[in-house]
Amino acid sequence: MKTSLWQTFALEMDEKRPGFAKGPWFTMNTVLTLDGELDPDLLADAFQQLQQRHEVLRTEVCSDRLQLIHPEPRSALELVDEVSSHAPVDIARPIRLLLAGNQLALHLHHMVSDPVTLWETVTELAALYSGQELPPPAQYTDYTAAETDQVRRTSTEAAAWWHSKVRDTKVSPQPSSTGDPLAFRDDLLSAQEVVTVDALTKQHRSTPLVTYLAALAHGMDPHVGPGDTLAFTTLFGKRDRPAWQHLLGPCIVPSYLAIPRGIDIAAVRDAVVGCSRYARYPASAIYETIPDAQRTPFFEYVPQQWPTGFTFGTVKAEVAAAAGPKDTGLADALAIRVRTRTDGVLTGHFSADGTDWTDPLVHQVRAGFRDYLLHEEGT
Repeated sequence: MKTSLWQTFALEMDEKRPGFAKGPWFTMNTVLTLDGELDPDLLADAFQQLQQRHEVLRTEVCSDRLQLIHPEPRSALELVDEVSSHAPVDIARPIRLLLAGNQLALHLHHMVSDPVTLWETVTELAALYSGQELPPPAQYTDYTAAETDQVRRTSTEAAAWWHSKVRDTKVSPQPSSTGDPLAFRDDLLSAQEVVTVDALTKQHRSTPLVTYLAALAHGMDPHVGPGDTLAFTTLFGKRDRPAWQHLLGPCIVPSYLAIPRGIDIAAVRDAVVGCSRYARYPASAIYETIPDAQRTPFFEYVPQQWPTGFTFGTVKAEVAAAAGPKDTGLADALAIRVRTRTDGVLTGHFSADGTDWTDPLVHQVRAGFRDYLLHEEGT
């Protein structure tokens, strides 16, 4: 089976930065705190059933753009002394389950998972441990086949649309500058400021992604050269069929965002809607249209999706921690990920290799981001 658009995109990233996407730290992770003891034998059996039910948990994403599905589970429950938010996961065995006293940790390779997959995996593991009978699941190979078919059917229309939107984009600071690699986290908005900005979003009948993207574009605008459009890359969730709502597998599509200059939330909203509509189109094909496409900044808004808890038989489990890929120092073009924590604070992770977006420029972008949200929009 061919790889999905997301998996192909990740493999292409790994070609530029060996070890970034195929390495052991490109993972989705959670740690659960238990209010009682789990039976290791029952848990191990449930874990085996889980892997047998889902091909994607037995899938090895290969370098030749193919997914190899192994016939039998390849991972076993690990009894350990302690767990943490991150643990290495071999791409050939894309799932790990670790039990340490009253803590249970699940780690999935990002090549076969997304945030929804992380929580759906825990939900089903808890159900199997509890002895529930579950219906046959949808398989990720069905998703990939449907995606491949849609790309084939819509490629001509999508190519024309993308060409019209990204032919005059700016992605890097002008003039070009160079600095040291950077990677840091920073709180961007207080919990009360997030509430205020959410009201702004509702006022514009928009989404947090659009509002924060408009603010980011405002912060970047003074630092790039002339042009009609700012280009970003992002990820769109594409669980757009009922059968895929609870599917295990990365139902995400990498895509460009072509954001018009002269920032206006309504214009950004319309641009995001159009980009999402045509997102199922190979990102590499758009590279041919955008100058310096390899340096396109990445932006992702991750909403707070932590479940309230899970039940393993008589044992209650609460989410103690959740994390995406570990920062391994393989930064390339500027990447910004923002999310709302459980305390309501908006926090961001910034990384770059310093080739164009340097540390001083990134802090100026951060200041412009806040200025747009808290002052220029009248909030």
